[in-house]
Amino acid sequence: MRSVNFNKSNKNKSSWVLATLLMKKYLDTREKPSDLFDTITSKIDQNQLNHCKFLFYGALRNILRIETALKKLIKKQPKHLVLSIFLISGYELLGPSQNKKEKIIHHAVEEAKSLISAKEVKFINAVLRKLAFALDEQSPEESLSIFYSHPQWLVQHWIKQFGNIKTEQLLKWNQQIPHLYLYSKHLPDTDKAELKNIRTDCYELPEKGIHHPGIKDLLNQGLAYIKDPATFNAVDALNPKPNESILDLCASPGGKTFDCIQRMKNQGTIVAVDLPNQRIERLNRNLSTYLKENSQLRIFPQDILSIKDETFAEAKLPTKYDGILLDAPCSNTGVIQRKPDIRWRLNYNDINQCAELQLKLLTQASHWVKPNGRIVYSTCSIDKIENDAVIEAFLKTQEGSSFHVIKKKVYYPWADQHDGAGVFLLNKMNV
Repeated sequence: MRSVNFNKSNKNKSSWVLATLLMKKYLDTREKPSDLFDTITSKIDQNQLNHCKFLFYGALRNILRIETALKKLIKKQPKHLVLSIFLISGYELLGPSQNKKEKIIHHAVEEAKSLISAKEVKFINAVLRKLAFALDEQSPEESLSIFYSHPQWLVQHWIKQFGNIKTEQLLKWNQQIPHLYLYSKHLPDTDKAELKNIRTDCYELPEKGIHHPGIKDLLNQGLAYIKDPATFNAVDALNPKPNESILDLCASPGGKTFDCIQRMKNQGTIVAVDLPNQRIERLNRNLSTYLKENSQLRIFPQDILSIKDETFAEAKLPTKYDGILLDAPCSNTGVIQRKPDIRWRLNYNDINQCAELQLKLLTQASHWVKPNGRIVYSTCSIDKIENDAVIEAFLKTQEGSSFHVIKKKVYYPWADQHDGAGVFLLNKMNV
């Protein structure tokens, strides 16, 4: 096998080769796909980059389906580079006509010549022709887990919660290519006319929309934000107003802080808290424009569970707030469409451990709510354990006994046509 240096210039590599090398690195390291993809973004044509992402993420979404078909065709597990070729090509073979499949196989064989030996190329050619038929023979009736490429335990877990029909709708949703959405009050009318309006100041972007020079400038200036419509729901529930004091916990990357700033018209106190690591660095970058404009916007690097009233006081920040937004760390089962690797990193214990942490964070956050103030608890999960069950457990605690639920909703991707999320608005009684 030829030695492939992934770190050399990617300029002359095709999108197919880049996607294959990304897949190999993912199989080698199991790093987050988004982090891996970021390593190739410099000095690459945008069309090439888009196609590379299409292939890489498409193969990730279908990895179990393709690997299952392969196991029936080959006797032993191939090396990661060869397996990566099968995965990228296998994704391309899902769905097209027989004539197009012949072209896909021919293209894969030609591209593979720059990566592997002549003997391995012959092996690839022979197996891909059989793989095309093996993939066609698969069906959801035989196995939802294999056909939609989700772990069996997760499929069964969802069936218990949602039933067979809704679970299959969710699985189908997760296999789709996600849309991108832009939020900005500064988008020129000429650009607005070309985009699909989702809600006030929120637009669905075409595939290349993020790279439009005008849109890119707004993003770089901090005057626009890429976000899914689901992220508006928590701030809608909180409904922050000018001159209020708002505490945004687990604030990075800053999308919800950004929404609060817009609703408050950049007037009032906003304290955005997150862990003092890369998360806080990203938060600083994304909110840099508003930090310069508003002295009452503060980014506060802290571990929420370690904060005491004195911690706020020493930083000359309020110890009580009109509104608190807790977008808690979670299993992310509502955003698997955007992050296809989550399904393979997650296990059932993770969901329970998330719920334990969420209850601790909500209990801690409740200490900083003013009488008659409010707190919004939100997750990117569709799981009852992390949503209703956490709220029910909190209300039974001493701290939670002074709160009552004003509004609650869990957003399901197959029904709401956007990322899944849980949103709960609680009010603190004046006792």
